[in-house]
Amino acid sequence: MGARRMGIILRKSGGIILAVAGAALVIRVIPFYLWPLLLGALLIWGGWQLYIYDRYY
Repeated sequence: MGARRMGIILRKSGGIILAVAGAALVIRVIPFYLWPLLLGALLIWGGWQLYIYDRYY
């Protein structure tokens, strides 16, 4: 039981570390004028996810 819990904690913390590193890389690389485009794409994706939520969940 303890080994399984430790594996879950390591996997989740590793995922968080990779996500933060990826976000930091994207923030450093993308020029300022592309941020509205990225935000628009994120809002479209989020809206689509809300629209299809009932179909899959």
